[in-house]
Amino acid sequence: MAANGSGPIERYFQIVEMVAASHDGLTLTDIAQLTRLPKPTTHRLVRTLVELGILASDETWYKMFRVGPRMWRMLHLGVERNTAKAYSQIVIDELAARFGETAYVVRLAHDHVLSIARSAPDQGHRLHVLPGEHLPLHAASSAKAILAFQDDATVRSRLHEPLERLTSHTHARVQDLLRELENVRKLGYAICDREIDENVMAYSCPVPIEHIGVIYAIGVTGPVTRLREHPVEYWIEPMKAAAERLSAMLTTLEEH
Repeated sequence: MAANGSGPIERYFQIVEMVAASHDGLTLTDIAQLTRLPKPTTHRLVRTLVELGILASDETWYKMFRVGPRMWRMLHLGVERNTAKAYSQIVIDELAARFGETAYVVRLAHDHVLSIARSAPDQGHRLHVLPGEHLPLHAASSAKAILAFQDDATVRSRLHEPLERLTSHTHARVQDLLRELENVRKLGYAICDREIDENVMAYSCPVPIEHIGVIYAIGVTGPVTRLREHPVEYWIEPMKAAAERLSAMLTTLEEH
């Protein structure tokens, strides 16, 4: 970047800052006037930012530019984790009390999925998903619930063969896991059926956030014998409702 701070990267930042500061969005003319950049330069820079997902535009005649999905995602990943954890704890405490099993929330990190909150009733299964624990991307139901809603390039960059066989039920081939992720997208939930521990099962649902996508998932885990006492719907319907509630809570982080 130029020493006077007027290089190309600085210009991109100027535009992003101006748009982020506007609640209603800005037109191309607005951006050019506020940044004092020539309109052709502004148009070129804004077009690049839109292509990258940093900005987004509507389809009106005078296009309004606003913060895009990729920028929202970066901002959300940088929010105070204690706030996200506090909201998660409220939701999973209720879910754990309802089921009598361990409930938890995980979050997508750079190259892994991280458990950020857990609620385990007295009779709950306590051996897994401790806060701060990294969960295996190819085996954990919560990781699969998140991966299923990432773009193909992101998924493939994080999965490398041979996948580690944690039990006899764990996928060893990326192609098999990709087929499962496709099914997760159709059903709206993921299953870990003895893929991490021969005696443990888990169900998870994605937590989509407007403008951001899926970087959180909510799950319930316990011994296979207990979880199979009920049909899938018994677990999934309340979990989807909990995921919707958590999504609404986490969306408030974006609005502030």
